[in-house]
Amino acid sequence: MTLPPVVAMPPAPLPSLASLSARDLDPLPLDLPANAFVIVCSALVLIMIPGLGYFYSGLSHHKNALVFLHLCMLSLAIVSVQWFMWGFSLAFSPNGGPFIGNGYYLGLKNIGGTTYPGTVISTDVFVMFQAMFAALTAALPFGSAADRTRILPSMLFILIWTTLVYDFVAYWVWAPNGWLRARGYLDFAGGCPVEVVSGFAGLAFAMYMGPRRTRLADEKPHNLSFMVLGTSLLWFGWLGFNGGSAFNSSARAGMAVLVTNLAASTAGLVWMFWDYIYHGHKYSCVGFCLGAVAGLVAITPAAGFVEPWAGVIVGIVSATLCRTVAEFNKKRGLLDDTLDVFAVHGLGGVIGNLLVGVFATSSIIELDTTGVDGGWLNKNWKQLGVQAYATAVCGAWSFTMTYLIFWIMDRIPGLHFRVKERHEREGLDHAQMGEYAYNYHRTVEADERNGNGPTGGVPLSDIALDAIDKRASGASLDTAEIDVVPPKPVSPHHLRGLCSGNTQSTIIVEEDDGRRRKTASARKVGSGSAV
Repeated sequence: MTLPPVVAMPPAPLPSLASLSARDLDPLPLDLPANAFVIVCSALVLIMIPGLGYFYSGLSHHKNALVFLHLCMLSLAIVSVQWFMWGFSLAFSPNGGPFIGNGYYLGLKNIGGTTYPGTVISTDVFVMFQAMFAALTAALPFGSAADRTRILPSMLFILIWTTLVYDFVAYWVWAPNGWLRARGYLDFAGGCPVEVVSGFAGLAFAMYMGPRRTRLADEKPHNLSFMVLGTSLLWFGWLGFNGGSAFNSSARAGMAVLVTNLAASTAGLVWMFWDYIYHGHKYSCVGFCLGAVAGLVAITPAAGFVEPWAGVIVGIVSATLCRTVAEFNKKRGLLDDTLDVFAVHGLGGVIGNLLVGVFATSSIIELDTTGVDGGWLNKNWKQLGVQAYATAVCGAWSFTMTYLIFWIMDRIPGLHFRVKERHEREGLDHAQMGEYAYNYHRTVEADERNGNGPTGGVPLSDIALDAIDKRASGASLDTAEIDVVPPKPVSPHHLRGLCSGNTQSTIIVEEDDGRRRKTASARKVGSGSAV
């Protein structure tokens, strides 16, 4: 039996928040399928937050592996409460002024039984979706310097920064009366509110905190499996991040998901290609993952405005430029941005915003709304200038306010950001949390205190473990620092676990904050046995 062809009826226009005009702000009837779609997308964005933690953790030193995960989850909790109390009202009040919202939604009042203006989803679902955006954004800057930052002031920073930076920029760009939105700025899913502000906040973070005291020892990622897991969760969640920003399950949402995947795939391959050319003809997993994230960042403002071929170009351009800036910074040592937050998120967001002005096209916009001009492809030549202006304003606001928040908080007793040098060398997992990401740290320390380990009761610090790793890799100079609590004699045979092979060992005793510290140094001396 031959079935008759199925003819798809075009849906009624359902305007997305990124492309609304003032006449679209009257309440619309609730669309249950759209509501369900955005609920699912909210869960996808939430999974990006631990994904970011795993991404940062894998790229960091093992002694700071847990602190990145912890800060990301703290951001989720703190911002969720802030969003309930005043954050959502500041960022999305429908009747605020051009600069910031009012108290209309304070304590999440006035949200029951209504759709958010200009959308077909209920306000409570809109609150949840946008809360996940805010929580993710607040966690992003910590990749610049969290490995040298105290947790208590970091928690307060999340609260203040979300209020003074994210909420303001989100209102300018997305709220019904926001002034950048009124100027015609196009941002589908967070080029300015998420990527540009987090990237420039990361720049201010790294500049204010200064370089790591253990930068050379801490450069190498400790767990690339974590990095791949984090990239996978980010990639997975980003489909809901961009697709859900259509606020309906229309063809435009499907296009946003499609170009998001294309941009990430292209950027990952391009970054890996450049690493292959310039780094010894090796197919770098780190390069692929960094490139994929750069592509995801750059396509974020453009996802609901561009065709698939433009998504590929966005991936190529973002991977090439972001990698160039990251490599230039590392070679010149200009800024100790630990995990390249500015190069990937800041610059990636700038690239995406500008390319919207070039590649935005009415053929994609009109999949679910009308009355919005595209970019250069539609001969709207001024759009690139609008995009550049908005990007510059948001970047400057984020950098200035972030640096000012650090400067003020750092002068309040008990809220200084930088950890002590010995804590930085020890690692923030133990110094700030009293925990470790891996059990073998605790096992070694317990064995040493019981007198069962190779140092005869002297606990090995993380630096000692680093020395073992370096010696195993054939490094010419090994240095390990061993804390002695309580002080006890140490003889050279206790150090043979560190100083095997053709090495010479010495022991130095010095005072450090009232505790005796023994430092074991091992160096190559040619043929012969260890001393």
